[in-house]
Amino acid sequence: MLKLLLRRISPWKLFLSSVMVVLCLNVTLHRRFAGLEWDEKGSSMWDRKELRNPKLRASSIHGTFENRLRKLMEKSTENGLDVIKIQKEAPMSVSYAENLIECDDFVNISKRTYLESGWTKAVYRGDYRGLPVAIKTVDVRGQHLRSCVAKGHIYKDCYHQAAQNIVKEIVVLQAIAHENVIKVLGFCVPGTSSNIQGVAMVTELGDSVDLIKLLQMSWEDRFRISYDVSSIIELMATSNYGSIAMNDFRRQQFVLVNGSLKLSDVDDVGFGDPACVNDNDCAMHFSSSNFTQRIPCEKGRCSSYNEKKNLFNGGRHFTTFLLPHGAPESLRPLVDRVVAGYSNLTLNSHQILRLMKKIKNLYMTGKYLNRPKQQFPKDYQLYQLSDLHGKFDYRCRLSLSGTGCTRSAFDVMEAATFCDADPDCRGFVVSKQKTWSGRMLVHFKSGFDHPTQNTDTSLFVRIT
Repeated sequence: MLKLLLRRISPWKLFLSSVMVVLCLNVTLHRRFAGLEWDEKGSSMWDRKELRNPKLRASSIHGTFENRLRKLMEKSTENGLDVIKIQKEAPMSVSYAENLIECDDFVNISKRTYLESGWTKAVYRGDYRGLPVAIKTVDVRGQHLRSCVAKGHIYKDCYHQAAQNIVKEIVVLQAIAHENVIKVLGFCVPGTSSNIQGVAMVTELGDSVDLIKLLQMSWEDRFRISYDVSSIIELMATSNYGSIAMNDFRRQQFVLVNGSLKLSDVDDVGFGDPACVNDNDCAMHFSSSNFTQRIPCEKGRCSSYNEKKNLFNGGRHFTTFLLPHGAPESLRPLVDRVVAGYSNLTLNSHQILRLMKKIKNLYMTGKYLNRPKQQFPKDYQLYQLSDLHGKFDYRCRLSLSGTGCTRSAFDVMEAATFCDADPDCRGFVVSKQKTWSGRMLVHFKSGFDHPTQNTDTSLFVRIT
């Protein structure tokens, strides 16, 4: 039958039909794989479409990175890591970080130096394309591996347990990406069990949070730290994955990046409030402070348990001793409300952050001064474009400088007020430098001499 049909069809018609089929298939395949074609500038057709359609670009980027993390999970399975536990504890809907550093790029990280180590991880500093970075990897000489092996476990299994924490951190840090969460720049989880010791993560570099350093900060910088803590706790109370608990809340879990506080260690975070049957299951006790808080049991969960736990610990480790000391008098009532909210758990994270935003606005706009802006101090003589560089420097309380008396001020009038209250102050130099809040840096002087010319400063000398 088929042979009879082919005899009736003209050879030319058969040829034309075949050509049409080939052309249709070619067009279809070209559209489907257009993203694989690159132009002379190195960009793909798919890239150019994304530039014209932001929604398409965002969706594709998000999907690409989520797939990459799922592959990371698969590789961790190859290495024997407890991937099921990781998937349960760590959310998989993540933000995308462009230009991720991958396994092959680790050889390009130079100037590696040891920084510190914890129970399971070691942290190194390095340079990647001129950018300072931190490298977190399993500490092969750490307490975790040594104690694990001492208990009779195989070294490889002990390493897997430690590596599992890094894999979880990679996922969690990306999932809760925020300006106050350390930024993940890349990671490496080798795909073969023959190289299990390559598990590592690269993040932006931060400075450790030292208690003495915190206490020596100006009130302005201590307020910034307290504001960041409030922002982090509010983030963890309202995340897309339910409430998040910092089960081991310590200053060592944070770093300072350009003066901003960032959460860097999420080893011990937990997702979701504890399960309960009645209110008696939800008693929260802090033995270090002899403080107990009862929380209602709602729908089988201790309502806001994680949030209150984070708030109390955040106040104990940061806010209650950083925020009050040196606060401007007019801001004290608001500061006291914030401190009470942390200490007594009378406010939730949203209410505390709202108060902190109010304090920040009053401070940055100068409204806390309760007077007109930029009044000229009558008791001071102005020398424009002048300086006393290197002369008459002295030490004072709350100085931002270790060698002189340098403070921030909203305007010249506030600087004059500081000088009037200091018996050692004879005048001050106003610079064009600004702090993180936009306040000007002022250098106070204990004497006066022939000024030098400086186009970036103005000198104010007390007349009486």
